[in-house]
Amino acid sequence: MPRLPDEISLAKSEAIHRALLTGLLANVGAKAEAHEFNGTRGAKFNIFPGSSLFKRNPQWVMAAELVETTKLYARTVAPVRPEWVERLGAHLVKRTYSEPQWQPETAHVMATEKVSLHSLVLVAARRVHYGPIDPRTSREIFIQHALAMGEFRTVAPFFRHNQLLQTEVDRMEAKARRKDLMSDVTDRYKFFDARVPEGIYNGPLFERWRREAEKTDPKGLFMSLRDVLAPGAEPVPAALYPDEIALDGLKLQVDYRFDTGSPADGMTVNIPIAALSQIPAERFEWLAPGYLPDKIEELIRSLPKDLRKSFIPIGDAAREAAATLTYGAGSLYDGLALFLGKRAGVKILPDAFNIEGLPPYLRMNFRIIDAAGKQIGMGRDLAQIRADLQVEVRSSFANLPRSEHDRDNLVRWDFGDLPERVPVHRHGMTLWGYPALIDRGASASIRLLESPEAAREATRGGARRLFMLQLQKEIDQLARRIPNIEQMCLNYATVGNCDELKRDLMNAIVGRALFHDGEDVRTQAEFIRRATDGWRRLSITANELTGLAGQILSEYQALHRELSRVYPPLMQPAARDMRDQLAHLVYRGFLSHTPHEWIAHVPRYLKALSVRLRKLNNAGLSRDTLALDEVAPLWEDYKLRATAFRRLGKYDANLVQFRWMMEELRVSLFAQELKTAVPVSVQRLEKLWEQIPSR
Repeated sequence: MPRLPDEISLAKSEAIHRALLTGLLANVGAKAEAHEFNGTRGAKFNIFPGSSLFKRNPQWVMAAELVETTKLYARTVAPVRPEWVERLGAHLVKRTYSEPQWQPETAHVMATEKVSLHSLVLVAARRVHYGPIDPRTSREIFIQHALAMGEFRTVAPFFRHNQLLQTEVDRMEAKARRKDLMSDVTDRYKFFDARVPEGIYNGPLFERWRREAEKTDPKGLFMSLRDVLAPGAEPVPAALYPDEIALDGLKLQVDYRFDTGSPADGMTVNIPIAALSQIPAERFEWLAPGYLPDKIEELIRSLPKDLRKSFIPIGDAAREAAATLTYGAGSLYDGLALFLGKRAGVKILPDAFNIEGLPPYLRMNFRIIDAAGKQIGMGRDLAQIRADLQVEVRSSFANLPRSEHDRDNLVRWDFGDLPERVPVHRHGMTLWGYPALIDRGASASIRLLESPEAAREATRGGARRLFMLQLQKEIDQLARRIPNIEQMCLNYATVGNCDELKRDLMNAIVGRALFHDGEDVRTQAEFIRRATDGWRRLSITANELTGLAGQILSEYQALHRELSRVYPPLMQPAARDMRDQLAHLVYRGFLSHTPHEWIAHVPRYLKALSVRLRKLNNAGLSRDTLALDEVAPLWEDYKLRATAFRRLGKYDANLVQFRWMMEELRVSLFAQELKTAVPVSVQRLEKLWEQIPSR
């Protein structure tokens, strides 16, 4: 496109002005304020009022002459550009540089350039590559930031290797909970300064040199662990702080963090949700061997003063315990309590330790992850996490790919034996699935469940269902011939409806006939033996349990009516306790859920309640209060532990025994005349409680 006349005229005038500027560099000025300009060597001048540029206020001008009258005036002026002045006066301008900095985006060292002509600033601040200007300083900055500090973007093998070494030392610091293992930047600078030649001051130059140098020495820039460690520092022994915990086919990754303000401070073990119910909590009490002496010391410090004073100096006692205890064997708290008790000659219970008061890093942190590695839960209370995520655990197992162990629509035991457990390979892990026979109502199924306790409970129901399906006629006849069922349903009305009672009663009859000895069934031969024996026992068992159920419900209804009235304030604690006891004896499903060996004693427990109530109404408040003070703490402990175990799907025979021994204790304290079925005392119950796991 041809240029317009005005453009041609402007280009010619600029060319003329550039030519004239060559001889008028001393008469250049930059706009200051109003009509005043800053000139060279500190001069200030104004454009002569008669000039055609006077009202146009150009930013930069040159003058043919400077005339001083009342002011210093510039005459015969023309507009110019500072870049013309810089280029034409290159031999006269002064360049100064400041603030050289590493620029990771361009892999160059950049600085701020200032250009001036006889003190007149042409360029106030311009970013320029500093390498060609000051190669030595630029090289120092490049080595420090790009190589020593790792702020370089490259795929070079040496760089990745060195980063991994620094990451390893960072991890050592997190494990050992210290910040002095990493070498100083100065030390790492010396390593590269001795190997990178002069004249290498930016990324492109370095990469060209590196590629050539690696042809003869491929690992010339590879640092060793000693180069990354601080002078005099020793590597942290890996055995003291393992990177993974192996548990029965599972390898759980462990992370370490030294940040007291973080919820993940200390050790964090990553647990797949599918394995959450299968890992033994006791293993994590030990943490890593490197933390064990500190944890033991803090546990000793948490003891009550009368016990703690037996272990002074505490540090020595802690080190002795750490050296004596077998790492990872059972519960740390149980083992330590036993060791300290023997050492001091006193009895110390694991509950004496204030575990909640330990510094967070001395309690394992648990991160629960899904199949994609995404966190779905975190905390330091494994029992609580298990309870909170129990639905997700079961869902995870329910979503396992179908296996050869899965079967549906079973109406008889024709599938061979149920193995105790089978390996399940999933996402690189080996989990354990526990085959269970599950009651589906009209049939049974086999599925893999997440824990042996869940499988044991489910299989009892599944075996009972198969037995009932095979004896459907006999079961239906029994259900139709339940004596006194109308009265039992009336007495049960405050608990549930009549159909629920009938169903519970039949389940209890079949369960007792089939499992009268309390043992589980996992083999076909055992089921056949039990089914044959159960068929013979069915009628007798039905008569026994039907009579027992009628007696229990009759006693229950009378007590329920009596305890429903309003009691005076001083009697209300006792009344609340009795209502709570009654609700734990008779509830929906109590006939089939109460253990066979204890169901026969329920009428006596209800009778003991009646005796207690009669005594309470006959001025026996003070004695009842004293007995309640003994019972209440044990009962509350039991309810909390039982609730936690139910949420976890966990079964413990000692906890079941404790629950029914509590009923015997109530008989001994509130209705001694009825006598107990077994020897019982508060001390016996406390001893039994010690054998029940806390989680």
